[in-house]
Amino acid sequence: MKKLFVGILIAMLILGLPFQNKHVYANSLDDYLNIKLTSPIKSKNIVRLYSEDGFYVYIDNIFNEIEYIEVESIYVVLGPTGEIEIRDDIDNILFSTYESNLILSSSNKWDSIIKVEDKHYRDYIKFINKQEELLVLNYIELNHYLYGLIPREMPASFPMEALKAQAIAARTYALKNINKHINDGYNLCDTTHCQVYGGMDGEQERTNEAVDDTKGLVITYNGEIIDALYHSTSGGHTEDSVEAWGNYLPYLIGVEDDFSKGTPNSDWSFTIKSSELNNRLKNSGIHIGDVIDMEVVGTTPKGRVSNLKVIGTYGEKILNKSQIRQVLGNDQLKSTWFTIKTNGDSTSRNDVYVIDDYNEKPQKIDLSKAHILDGNFNKRPSRGINNRALGRDKTIQLEDSYEETADSFLIQGKGYGHGVGMSQWGAKKMAEEGYSFDSILKHYYTGVEITIKN
Repeated sequence: MKKLFVGILIAMLILGLPFQNKHVYANSLDDYLNIKLTSPIKSKNIVRLYSEDGFYVYIDNIFNEIEYIEVESIYVVLGPTGEIEIRDDIDNILFSTYESNLILSSSNKWDSIIKVEDKHYRDYIKFINKQEELLVLNYIELNHYLYGLIPREMPASFPMEALKAQAIAARTYALKNINKHINDGYNLCDTTHCQVYGGMDGEQERTNEAVDDTKGLVITYNGEIIDALYHSTSGGHTEDSVEAWGNYLPYLIGVEDDFSKGTPNSDWSFTIKSSELNNRLKNSGIHIGDVIDMEVVGTTPKGRVSNLKVIGTYGEKILNKSQIRQVLGNDQLKSTWFTIKTNGDSTSRNDVYVIDDYNEKPQKIDLSKAHILDGNFNKRPSRGINNRALGRDKTIQLEDSYEETADSFLIQGKGYGHGVGMSQWGAKKMAEEGYSFDSILKHYYTGVEITIKN
């Protein structure tokens, strides 16, 4: 058998035919990504791995196979002097190297599956010693990466055309952002900062099918791969990229999106107490006293809030987009398309209370209808809510006025997410109405084409 194999190999070399390793060449190595794993990792310097059929060990790249370890359970440990060690369950050192890139696969290298702590991952697991911390990467083929990503970004129960649209958008986003973490030693992370990736355990047959059926398809604009952003639901209108982040992209233009109306979180609301707002402002380093009122003072052309004025007893502060989310709460504030209503016992900003020498009990007055009089009963201009007034004997008769603060604020909004690019729930609705994946994508991304990646 060995002689036969050698003979075939020689014949292929003579004839100039490519001898292709099934695993390595089934897809170009350009289609492999280094994904930083965070969700299964429990320690910075020790990681447990499991494989039913043992492990192959590589250094630097998957062509440089060093040895085979015939045990099912191992620990990869960052040693005290920077070496990376492989140990068994009773702490015997099976392999050790000072090389920066240690790569492992299962013994079935053509279809490798390794359990990292409590989660399973396809292809290879790579370890890098980075600043005295063990960086754990899944070195994985692009479509396998999408297998573990799509069902975490879109429910597998969605119509197939919506799942295909999501698969193409996610593939396009990954390729466009492939160097997002290149300075950190990898391509993408497994969190919402990039795209949510959970490995093999959450894979679904329908989402894998959507990935396979759209293999190689990407979204392009003028021949270039786009930044295919997407979000949960727009609430009725998507947003321009320039309004969301300040960078104009011609294919990320806000569009009318009736398909997103009536979907989960297309309309939402929550109440926040003034006391909670006070705490959040202080925690953000904003000291304006107790919150009296909030006022939207800037919006995008599509209606999303860009600036919010918070008025306190000691002053006021205009919050930008990131500050708005921080103060109102990232979890509760599902988007920046919202309005504010005051709840509880509150007064008009013109209603203030004053005390004079003759009345110990505060008296409520409407500041817009009141005037400050001097000693000759001449009107003097008011300088705002907090004022002192001179009596006829030119002494202070009215104490600092104050305004009763709102008990809480009702926030009512539309949509979930940044609102840029494809609405996932909108895609679902379009698919239910018979639209194909390319029609869905061309609705949400302006002027694009669906092409095969070169």
